[in-house]
Parts: sequence; structure tokens; C-alpha cells
Amino acid sequence: MKRKKPTLMIIALLAILLVCFILPSFALAATTKPNDNHTDTADYCLRAHDVSIGLSEFSGKTRAELESDIISASAFAFLIRDTVSGSGSFEPITSGYSVDFSSLTEAASSSGYVISVSLPAISLSVPSVITFRVFVVDDLPHPRAVSYEFISGTAEHALPDGVTAQLPADESILSGETVTPASSFTSVRDGAGMWTFSGWSPDQVTLSDSDVTFTGTWVWTPLPVYTVTFTFVSGTNGHSLPNGVLSKQPMSTTGVDGDVFTPSDSFHAYHMVEGAWRFHGWNVSSQTVAGGNLTFVGEWRWHKNKIVITPTPVATATSTPIPTPTIVATPAPTLPTSSPEQPSIQVLEQTPNEPPTPTTSGAAGGAAKMIIATALAALVASQAFAVASDLKVLNWYQAKKAAARRS
Repeated sequence: MKRKKPTLMIIALLAILLVCFILPSFALAATTKPNDNHTDTADYCLRAHDVSIGLSEFSGKTRAELESDIISASAFAFLIRDTVSGSGSFEPITSGYSVDFSSLTEAASSSGYVISVSLPAISLSVPSVITFRVFVVDDLPHPRAVSYEFISGTAEHALPDGVTAQLPADESILSGETVTPASSFTSVRDGAGMWTFSGWSPDQVTLSDSDVTFTGTWVWTPLPVYTVTFTFVSGTNGHSLPNGVLSKQPMSTTGVDGDVFTPSDSFHAYHMVEGAWRFHGWNVSSQTVAGGNLTFVGEWRWHKNKIVITPTPVATATSTPIPTPTIVATPAPTLPTSSPEQPSIQVLEQTPNEPPTPTTSGAAGGAAKMIIATALAALVASQAFAVASDLKVLNWYQAKKAAARRS
């Protein structure tokens, strides 16, 4: 029998270790602090865990409720070996102990407030005592500064005013609140590209004991480029546009979606000896780039110069019979500068077709007008000379005829 005592002692020690270190592990998982305060002997096992609470719990609960929650969170494990029944098993102590909360105050503490738990005497004549700590954190709402900033996510491209004007204003928000900045912003056209919002960093924050700054990133993306061309065509059958007109044709250009093009229609007429080319208009007055190339077609029309000569009948000279047969020699008359018996000559520089003739002309038009005026002057002079000659022959013939009657 005596040889069995060491074996029983070993079994008892293993049982103590099992009860004190393995079974109370459920309480360790329930606490917010990992600190494990314990006292173990061959006759009892005392264990308590540190606790963390917030200042808000002081204002939201009564003192009794607060202390009860702390005791529950500490997960007391007070076990004593049953020596009365002789079984030797460890039984939990559920009464007979006291907890001293006198050092706990309503103030934040990073070192913790010491809480003492006193139990009745177990193996000694004095009470057994175990301590743990209560850490109080300031979880009351406090104003926190929330600010915002925009940065460019595209190298060598600075943010335009249209982007920075959308930056949210700084705010003051109480701690404990979760802040999620707005992410809906209007894209901004900048040159041949577009700025779009990429996102915030961080995208969401629950405010605690510090201020926070949200950084928003914008990215510049180039837009597709399209070609805008201008073409001149002749609107008069049988007449091709001369180089002087084609030289006025605008050069091709480029544009991106949303660009509006309205070509000028103020072209000077192109004058030639026989007439003039005049701009009639574009096929469309304006176009907007929308995912494709654009083409403008301008029409020119030919207007020919016309010369009209309207003759006026020449009055025939009458003679009165003379009693005596006298032959009168009539000298050849000179051409008067103005006489109703001369034919009238009208010169029309141009007979306008549609559209009306523009009132302005370029340097080339002025030169062409001088050439036309010179040609018309020469033509008028030759016609006047011919008319004068005809009048001299007619007067001579009438005089000869009258002389023959007298004889």
C-alpha cells in the first residue's frame, strides 16, 4: 500500500494541471486581454483575466452593471480540491469571495486599474488574494478633422481647374463614425483627353483617436482623334474649278468627340476675263465630331460677263424741191459728241445669276476688272468709229441723190 502513494500523488498533480491550465482555456477566449493572472497549489487553482472597457460604458450603465460585466469578462476560475468527501476532485468556488473595485475610476488608463479578488482561507490561515487589471480606453465621440485632396495619376499632366473645383470641403466628424467619401464626380475635358476619377485612398475609415485625410486620384486618358476635311466642287455644268479657286480651299484639320466645326463662308469671288466664280455655300453649315471623320463640301458657281448693244434707228434726211437746179456740195459731217440720231451703246459688265454678286473682291478681282474695262473701252471705240463712218457715207449718198433730182 505504501508503494502506491507516489503514484497517487503523481495522478493528483496531473489532475491539478488539467483543471488549472486546460479546462479554463474557454475563459481565455472570452476576454479582450490575453493576460492570465493565476495562483496554483496542490490544493487550489485561482485564475483571472485582464479586462478592457470603454469610457462609454461608464455613462451607459450603472456601477453595479459595470462591475458585473467586468467580473464576467474576467472569467474567474476559482477551484479548490475537495478534502471533505475524500474524492480529491477540484470543485469551483462560486461564493465566499469579494472583489475590490475601489481603484477603478472613470478615466482612460493605459496601465490598467488593479482589481483585487479575495477568497476565504484555503490552505493558510489568511485569505487568498488574486489580482487582475481593467484597462479603460477613451471611446467617447470626439471631433476629428476629415480632409480631402486630389492628385494626378497621370505623369506630366496637372489637374485642371474643372477637377480641383470638385474637391469636397474639409469636415469635422465625431469619432466612432464611419466615413465613406463620395466617389461620383463629373469627368473633365482637357485638351485632347479626358480626366476621370479613379478612387479614394483609403476608401473608408472608422474614426477613432486621430484625424484622417482622404486622397483622390484622377487619371487623364487621350480621346480618339478624327479628321475634318474641306472640299470644293463646281456647281456649273461644263466648268471646272480653276486653281485660283482651289487655292482658297481650307486645309484639313483634326478633332475629338464633342468638337464643333463651323467653316467660314466668306470667300472673295475669283474674277476672270469672261466672268467670275462665286462661292455658293457649304453642304452643311456646322458639324460635331461624334465617333468619326467629318467632310465639308463647298460649291462654287460660274457667272459669265455679257455685253449688250442696242442700236437706235438713224433718221433719214428729207429735201425740199428747189426751183432752180442748183448743185450743193455738202461737206462730210463730223461726228457729234451727243446726238439723238446716233445709235446708243449699253455695256453690261455682268448679268448676275443666283446668288447675288458679292460687293467685295480681292486683289486678283481688281486686276481682272481693269482688264475687262480696257477690253470694253476698245470695243466701244471701234463701234463708235464704225458708226461715224456709216453716217458720213449716208450723208454723202443723200446729197448726191438730191443733186441728181435737180439736174
